[in-house]
Amino acid sequence: MTHILIAISFVLFFVQCERDQKRIIAEKREVKAKNETQPVRSAADRDAADDPAIWVNPENPQKSLVVGCDKNLGISVYDMSGKELSFFPVGEINNVDLRDGFDLNGESIVLVAGSNRTEDSPSQNSICLFKLDTKTGKLASLNDIGIKTNLEDVYGFCLAKDQETKKFYAFINHKSGIIQQWELYATDKGGVDGKLIRSMKVDDQPEGMVVDEELGYLYVGEEDKGVWKFSSKADGDTKGELVANSTESNPEIAFDIEGLAIYYQPKGKGYLIVSSQGNNSFAIYEREGTNRYLFSFNVVDGDVDGVSDTDGIDITNLFINDDFPNGMLIVQDGRNTEDGERLAQNFKFVDWRDIASLANPPLLQDNKFYPDN
Repeated sequence: MTHILIAISFVLFFVQCERDQKRIIAEKREVKAKNETQPVRSAADRDAADDPAIWVNPENPQKSLVVGCDKNLGISVYDMSGKELSFFPVGEINNVDLRDGFDLNGESIVLVAGSNRTEDSPSQNSICLFKLDTKTGKLASLNDIGIKTNLEDVYGFCLAKDQETKKFYAFINHKSGIIQQWELYATDKGGVDGKLIRSMKVDDQPEGMVVDEELGYLYVGEEDKGVWKFSSKADGDTKGELVANSTESNPEIAFDIEGLAIYYQPKGKGYLIVSSQGNNSFAIYEREGTNRYLFSFNVVDGDVDGVSDTDGIDITNLFINDDFPNGMLIVQDGRNTEDGERLAQNFKFVDWRDIASLANPPLLQDNKFYPDN
């Protein structure tokens, strides 16, 4: 009798698991982009656009800017209409990020930085650094050859500001799985340099990374395994833990794992957004606790074409304009089309309200809170 009861229990367990999987699949939703940037400068048949970052103008949010990399040529800066304002031909920049409030010898600047892998260049495998002119959208280099790493092939990248020490850090990774943390500082000559603080490791190729600055976590996407969670502190534990339901056990995740972004909300709440490139979807996890998986969604055709093969993403919860009053998600589009014609890749803008409304009750939408505000 005991054996029969055990067998029945196993059957019921697997039936429930199958129901849970079907429920998760049924919860996938769709949204449409409201706007998009001009195509990057590389040819339409090149894999080029990769990673975006958004700067929210605190005085006039409608004058906010988007920085995006063309990983064959350099970095573009766009306004909120998607128009390219400037282009810096720095070379093969794979990932890019920015942070406001960096102290450059008494001047508070918007720091833009990225992973430079330009072959046969003095800047190969370096962290390149720029000052963003928030009025013109132009970039000015802060280090002629960048911060040279000892990595053979730099790849993913992100910036962070420690909310306790107020120090700025760059995180950069290598295809072998190595992740380095560099402390950034201003030089006497008006530039920016850095020193290596510590290293971490995942088993295989990572790329997308993001730091939850309020809670002190670094999230790293190992492309064919899932999302890892590390301490982002300079003296933190270098051992990571795999985020549940970011692996192939979740039927809505299809590798590669690519872009990662944080939608901040008060009291440690909010969301971790993950690009699941293999099925052109985006997964949403809670920031707090064990990062509970909520649901996945796609960005489909509308007035702006849908997105596929997404690499980098970024998000803000802050007010931008009437189209994006509670923030916006920016995603790279690996197959950009217009009237059936294939164009060079670009970046799409999605209204957070549309994403939030996919849940019942809707996801949180506080548009004022942000760490360090």
